[in-house]
Amino acid sequence: MPASAPKPGAVERMLSLKRIPFLSGLSAEDLAVVAEFGRERFFSKGSALLREGEPIPALYVVLDGRVHVARRGHLLGHVTSGGFVGGVAMFARDPHGLAAKAETDTLALELEADAALEIFEDHFPILHHVLRESCRWLIDLVGGLPSHLYPEVFPEQEVPRAPAGDLDLVERILFLRQVSPFTQSSINALAELSRGMTEAAFPPGTRLWEEGEESGTVLLVVTGTVSCTARGGEAAFIAGPGTPMGAVESMADRPRWHGATTQTKVTALQGSIEGFIDVAEDNFDMAMDYLAEMARTQIRILELRDSAAGQAMERLYGCEEAPDDPD
Repeated sequence: MPASAPKPGAVERMLSLKRIPFLSGLSAEDLAVVAEFGRERFFSKGSALLREGEPIPALYVVLDGRVHVARRGHLLGHVTSGGFVGGVAMFARDPHGLAAKAETDTLALELEADAALEIFEDHFPILHHVLRESCRWLIDLVGGLPSHLYPEVFPEQEVPRAPAGDLDLVERILFLRQVSPFTQSSINALAELSRGMTEAAFPPGTRLWEEGEESGTVLLVVTGTVSCTARGGEAAFIAGPGTPMGAVESMADRPRWHGATTQTKVTALQGSIEGFIDVAEDNFDMAMDYLAEMARTQIRILELRDSAAGQAMERLYGCEEAPDDPD
């Protein structure tokens, strides 16, 4: 493809963006916003789009050509027209980044990281869409995970300190500040979130929900433990204090992906996902911290997988199947 090849117009940009899994469900108005911030970049064969070991400076949509993508020395695959490079690593604030090199002369739509953040901050429907799609991808990744790896994906966390008895507003805020992804959230944001939650207690053996039930409610465990099973009981893990149970599938607008039964007496802060979304809309940093947490979990799952890891990462980053010979 010669360097003088005509650049696509605004309509062509929007059509290319619509093919990206993260963005395909956006309205034409929102796609136009993203297209407005993008700019076409030509990369000659062998030149780098992204360098491993550096934070992601920009996201790329390949419009024409072919890009080689690798991470930690592992070939992820090749991105061709309509493919998306750099998103998850940027959302995760991953300092390791990705290596992306043009295998052929390549034309790509570049969206600088700062521009992406500006879009998210000024257009919450776009950020909300990305949050929802990120949670959907996370559920899909978990669904393909070998059952023996579940305890590693959902390890027991350091138990947050919780006062005995009912939690007042201040105690709820202090508890939330110990829970990822709220450790950096403002006091005002946590106060707003706390006011929309109620404290609930469940005796041992209470079935909180069944796999496949409708979601929408979130339970943030304060004390006690919950036994969780997925795939009809094939996979299991334990949720303890600090676990925001039900949040991922509720944000994804998906059914419950696991069942949940209390092992011990459990106290929890209970709220709706709509309440969290409302708070996130008014508190950009909180919303981005949540997105970063989802993206980091995706990367952690992919790195845990052995023979299936390459295929999973290819799908996540929009790559074609990698050849057997990495050269």
